[in-house]
This record gives sequence, structure tokens and C-alpha cells, in this order.
Amino acid sequence: MIYRIIRSGISSGDWQTTFVELVGFVVALYFAIVLHEVAHGWVAHLNGDDTARINGRLSLNPAKHIDPVGALMMLIVGIGWARPVPIDPNNFRHFKKGMVTVSLAGVTANLIMAIFGFGMTVAMQAIFNAVLKANGTVDGFAYIAIMLFFYFFVYLTLLNVSLFAFNLLPIAPLDGFRLVETFTKPGNWYVRFMYRYGRYIFLVFILLGILADATGWPCDVLGMYIGVIRTGILKLLSLIFGV
Repeated sequence: MIYRIIRSGISSGDWQTTFVELVGFVVALYFAIVLHEVAHGWVAHLNGDDTARINGRLSLNPAKHIDPVGALMMLIVGIGWARPVPIDPNNFRHFKKGMVTVSLAGVTANLIMAIFGFGMTVAMQAIFNAVLKANGTVDGFAYIAIMLFFYFFVYLTLLNVSLFAFNLLPIAPLDGFRLVETFTKPGNWYVRFMYRYGRYIFLVFILLGILADATGWPCDVLGMYIGVIRTGILKLLSLIFGV
């Protein structure tokens, strides 16, 4: 993702806009990842399990949540992962309710941030048009400030929609897999398979995405799946906000 932004800056020669876009992307990435993880820990706390709180995972400090490899993948291809929030289901007052609500907490946070980001993107476009109409131009500090917030909210929307779709995949250790695990019997073959090979499946998906970007081959299965979900959600949000 950062590579694409920098490549765009090189081709256009507009380094000011490129820098502003990079800042907007990184700040949006921080909120998308950290609030997703904090949501897991907070809902676990509401269900009676304080394991995340005891381990400092209710903090907004990104160092508490970021997995180096997952963060690198997020920066390069726009999809990655954080350190899983530690929970102890034995502490839940109601096991299935706790597992379901904790599993859905992260993607729910992502969806809420995506809706907020989309609405604010529309607002920033309106502000830009109003300033342009009033002054005939938008430059200097006003341009930088508006574009910084614009890119922040655009990426807040796109990253959170992508994380929403990604984390619902039924692949270990994602949230979608936790839901499958909750509603299957102990020793289920799929659950055992995913515990053993889930991370390798991720690596295959990521390598296919990199290969597709480098060669143009239509082999980015993960990207195509996320693209379909993202397009659907953005169309729905466009209808809701009337744009």
C-alpha cells in the first residue's frame, strides 16, 4: 500500500500531496488496528474475562498490539494482522455468548469506523467545495489541512472495510474462524486443520497477491474477495449518505 502511494508520488512529482497521503494512511492504519484489538479485550472484560486488561491490551499504545510481520504486510499490501488479544473463555459468564460477542467485537469496531470515515469523507469533500467556491482556490495551509483529513478519512474507510472482510474469513486465527470453532464439536476436522495450516494459507494468499501485483495475473484470490465485499459496503454507504 505504501509502495503504491510512493509510486504515485514518483509518477506525478507531487511530493507534498504524497507526504500528506502517507500521513493520512499511517494514522488511519493505527486506529483501524488498535481499536479492533481493544474492542476484543473490552468485550471480553464485559463478559467477565480480564485477561486482556491484565496483559495491558486495553491500551491505545500500538506497541502493545502490533505484530511486526502483520504490520509489514499491512503497509505493503494493505492487509495484515495484529497480535491476538489473550482471552480465557473459562472466565466468561456464558461461554458461547462470550465467544460470539468477543469474536465479533473487532469487526464491529471496524465497521463502525468505516461508516464514520465514509461520512467524514463526504463532509471533507463538502468543505473543500465550499472553500473553493468562497475563495476561488484552495492552497497553502487550508489545502494541506483539508487534504490531510480527507486522506485520513478515505483510508479509515477503506482499511476498516478491508479488515472487516478479512477478519470474517473462517481461517485460523481470524475472528471468522473463532465463530466456526465456537459452533463446532471438539476435535472437528476443520478446526484441527486450521490450527495446523491456517498461517500457511495466509502466506499463500499474500504471495498470490504480491504475484498478481507484479505480473498482472488474476491470481489474487484474497484481493478479489475483499474487493467484492468492499464494493458492496461502499455502494450501501453511498446510498445511505446520498452520494
